[in-house]
Amino acid sequence: DELLSMIKGLVKKLKGTGLEADLPMLRVPEKVTNVGILMITGQRGLCGAYNAFVIKKTQARILALNEQGITPKLFIVGRKGIQALTTRLQTDKYKYNYTEEFWAMPDTIKAKDSTEIAETIENYFLSGEVDKIEIAYSRFINLINNEPTIRTLLPLSPTGMEDPEDETFKLTTEDGKLKVEKEKVKAAKAKEIEADVIFDQPPQVLLNAMLPLYLNSQLLSLLFDAQASELSSRMSAMKAATDNAKELQKKLLLLYNKKRQAAITAEICEISAAANAIESADAKGAAGPGLGVMDNEDSVASDFMKELDSGDVPEAPVSYDQFGPATRQELPA
Repeated sequence: DELLSMIKGLVKKLKGTGLEADLPMLRVPEKVTNVGILMITGQRGLCGAYNAFVIKKTQARILALNEQGITPKLFIVGRKGIQALTTRLQTDKYKYNYTEEFWAMPDTIKAKDSTEIAETIENYFLSGEVDKIEIAYSRFINLINNEPTIRTLLPLSPTGMEDPEDETFKLTTEDGKLKVEKEKVKAAKAKEIEADVIFDQPPQVLLNAMLPLYLNSQLLSLLFDAQASELSSRMSAMKAATDNAKELQKKLLLLYNKKRQAAITAEICEISAAANAIESADAKGAAGPGLGVMDNEDSVASDFMKELDSGDVPEAPVSYDQFGPATRQELPA
């Protein structure tokens, strides 16, 4: 806030002096013919539609620029953005130039990461290769909602650099659950600089040194915003997957128990039917084929073993129909 307040104060002091032209990062071109788009995506998937929404927002912006006769230059943050070049952005429907400028989305965002990106897009802007730099990212709203957004990075606005919807947020926990504390960011007021203040260097020189710092801080804030959106989307996607898995587990367990119960019931029915058949046979006094004329219950087992030892029992079964009704003794050996 102090940096932004000082920048606004210096711009206010320079206003009307004709020195605004010495501030290239604030210079708005009369006609925009070249636009650069910085697309911020995730490094990995499993985060719901987070990456898809950002890519779709970029697609819509590319089409809008193509209708104006502008072929934008594309800068990419995140591996999913690179993959989109060969999938969603591959068709001839979208006309753009990929600058080969790519940065991996870090797991832990540091100032050096945003500095590297800011220096690259600043060089493109100051060299005149692009007249405007826009950023496509997902703005964090809450833990279950984020909004794909297009926002202008360069040129910087000398009077309203902050977004009116900017807010600070902090992830905390309450009763073991994640909670977000948000606070609206008030617009910084221009610092009053006395007329008799003597600058060690011309104000425009100071501003040209301060504006890159402000651009870096803005980009760092947007990277944090995008990462918060990605993490909240991943949390929602994993919770939905967990809930679906639990519901599927309940359905499969119910189906397994039904199948198991049906199998047990079938086995019980078979056992009961067999038991009833045995009881019926015992009641009639018939527990198997009748004995021969010369057989009795005491001698049948020993006689059968003698026949086996002597080889009198034929190796192949003999049909009774071949000889007609006969007693056991009349059958051939």
